[in-house]
Amino acid sequence: MTFRIVVSATLARVLYAQTPAKPDSPQVKEHLDKARQLAGTQWAPAYQFFCVDPRANGNDDPAIEPSKIFDNMYAIGNTGTVAYAITTSEGIILLDSLAANQVDSVLLPGLRKLGLDPAQVKLVIVAHGHADHFGGSPYFQERGAHVAMSAEDWDFIAPKPGAAPKATKGPAPPRRDIALQEGHPVGLGDVAVIPVLTPGHTPGSMGFFFKVKDNGKTYMAAMFGGTMLTATRPTPEQFDQYLTAIAHFPTEAVKAGVEAELQNHPLMDDFAGRLAQLQTRKPGSPNSFVVGRENYPRFLDVMAECMRAQIGRRAQQ
Repeated sequence: MTFRIVVSATLARVLYAQTPAKPDSPQVKEHLDKARQLAGTQWAPAYQFFCVDPRANGNDDPAIEPSKIFDNMYAIGNTGTVAYAITTSEGIILLDSLAANQVDSVLLPGLRKLGLDPAQVKLVIVAHGHADHFGGSPYFQERGAHVAMSAEDWDFIAPKPGAAPKATKGPAPPRRDIALQEGHPVGLGDVAVIPVLTPGHTPGSMGFFFKVKDNGKTYMAAMFGGTMLTATRPTPEQFDQYLTAIAHFPTEAVKAGVEAELQNHPLMDDFAGRLAQLQTRKPGSPNSFVVGRENYPRFLDVMAECMRAQIGRRAQQ
């Protein structure tokens, strides 16, 4: 999301708060009850976020300490927006690259603090075409790295024919490079990232499956990269696309055997709490980001039921 979108979402929340909400309809309550049941204790934060108190990410989200999550994966950013670095036998893959104005202040210092050389970033994989995800990628592209994004979102971020020249204050997008296709892995060395198309948030939003290692054991991880954080702006067509995507992604996740859950906007999965658990983790204790093959699809099911509830609420206003 760009700063403009974040501001719009914040304003929408303020205006919505000024209008008394109508009581939930029986249909909305049905979705809420189903989401609550699916969430249990494991995904209670997701239920609270998506069903009760959704919000957009913001510039004032608390910073996180650059952190090692798995033997080969690291997190940099804040509690609202995260970029992940995956180390491989041939360099570093970045999943998202934060905003352009966070490269020098957050991303590069974070990599160095983790003992990672920014010059080893050889591939940036962008989950969707908003500037807080692709903004840092031109820095690495100018230094020889490739940038990968869905063809739909390359089109989405490209200047439109006949449009006025882009204002200098806006972030420049990367040059068109690798076009991701669902089911076609892209990666470096010993790490392959499998993209899955999940449109709705943007025309070409994508989720990813990839292997991570923890104390030498390998797990399949997933990142749903195009999460709608609020239901205030999308069109009915976008909602339809998004709900279809949420149904499609867990089907593919089950096939892939996903056990570990990650988000690029981790506002809903107790990200800070799980990072804290890693800091005090004892030898032999489970990794807080490994949720199990049965539990991962429930996270997406909670998201879907809450979104249906939010759509119903919007229809009542």
